[in-house]
Amino acid sequence: MPREIYPVVVKATAIEQIKDGQPLLSKELFQKTNHLKEAGALLRLTTEDKEYLATGYFGKQEKGIGWLLSTDELQDIDETFFKEKIEAALDRRNDFFENDLIDTFRVFNGSGDGIGGLTIDCFDHHYLITFENEGIYSFKADIVSALESLIHFKSIYEKRAFQIDGQPVKGDDFLAGERGDFPEVLQENGIPLLYHLDAGMRTGLDIQQRELRSVVKEHAADRRVLNLFSDTGTLTAAALLGGATETTSVDFSTRSRNKTIEQLELHQLDATTQTILVQDAFDYIDQADKKTRFDFVIVHPPTFVKTQARHFRAEVDLPALIQQTIHMTHRGGLLLITTDCPLFDQARFMKMVDQAFKKLRQTYEIVWESTPLEDFPEHTSLKETASKSVLVRRK
Repeated sequence: MPREIYPVVVKATAIEQIKDGQPLLSKELFQKTNHLKEAGALLRLTTEDKEYLATGYFGKQEKGIGWLLSTDELQDIDETFFKEKIEAALDRRNDFFENDLIDTFRVFNGSGDGIGGLTIDCFDHHYLITFENEGIYSFKADIVSALESLIHFKSIYEKRAFQIDGQPVKGDDFLAGERGDFPEVLQENGIPLLYHLDAGMRTGLDIQQRELRSVVKEHAADRRVLNLFSDTGTLTAAALLGGATETTSVDFSTRSRNKTIEQLELHQLDATTQTILVQDAFDYIDQADKKTRFDFVIVHPPTFVKTQARHFRAEVDLPALIQQTIHMTHRGGLLLITTDCPLFDQARFMKMVDQAFKKLRQTYEIVWESTPLEDFPEHTSLKETASKSVLVRRK
C-alpha cells in the first residue's frame, strides 16, 4: 500500500532553515498542519510557489510533529534509504567496534545521524532499536531489514517510546536472532555491568553515563559518596570500585534498590554494608539537616516531575536544587551535577551552576566538564539535546 504524501507549505521565514537541513519539524514552521493525520505519512515541504524544499515524515513527539529526512526531491524513502543512513553511522563507529574495552555504545543517534526519532544501541552485539514516535515506527520493517543486512548480531530488540491513545505501547520487545539470557554482563572500560533488554522500557544501563562512571571511579577514593536519583546504581558501583569508603544511594523505586544490589553483588561488593534508600531523592534533600555532609555528592535529577506533592522542571528549578546539594557537600568535597534536559545547552547549564554558587556566596573550581560523546552526535541546531555534566570541587 503506497504511503500517504502530504503537501506542506513552509512559511517564508522558515525557508532557509529547511534548506539548511533543520531536522526537527514543528508546526510553527508551516502555514497549515491540521490536514496531517496519518503517522508515518511523508511530508513534501514546499514554498508557497510550490518550489520543492525537502521531504520529511509526520510523527508527533514532545517537541515537534515530525522530522526532515532528505532535501533531494528524487530520494525514495525506502529500505535502501535507511540502509545507507545506518551504514554511514556504522562506519563512523568503527573505533567502537574495534575497542575491546567497550561493549556498549550508540550505533545510531537520531537526527545526529540523519533520521530523527530513531536510535540504535549496541549491547555486546545485542542491538536495541528505539522508536521515539509512531511515525518512525511505521518504517519498522525497512529499518529492521536494513540493520539485519549490515551487522553481525546476537539478537535485535525494540523499544517503543511513545503512546497510542494516551497508553504506553505493550508487546514483545524481541525481533530477531536468539533471545538473550538477561540480565547479561558486558564490559565498560574494565567494569562489568548488568543490563536487560526484555524488561520494558528500561535497560538497567544508561550508556550515556559511560564517562560519568569513569570520572566517579577516578575521584571516589577515600570519600563518603552520596548518589542522588541513583537509578540502577552503576555510579554507586563505580564509586566503590574506585575506593569510596562508603556510599548512600537514594531513589524512589524498589526496582532501583534491587538493581543496585544486583550491580554490587556482580562485583562481590557487600550491599548490606552500604546504605540503599527507597525514598524520593527530593524529599531526602529537603529533609537533610545541617550535619548531612558528604565528600562526594552525585545528583542526576529527572528533567520533569509533576505530582500532587512536587513540581520540578529542570530548566527552571535546577539552580535551586544545585544550591541544596552544595550545602550537602563538605568544603573541599566534590559535586557531580548532570542533566538530560533538552531545553538548554552546556553553556547555559554551566551558567546555572555558577549562579547557584554565587547565590550562596560560595566558590568552586571545575575538575571535569563533559564534552559530546563521539557515538552521540547531535545536529548543529539541536546541541541542547545532549547530556550535560560537570564535576566541581567546593572551596
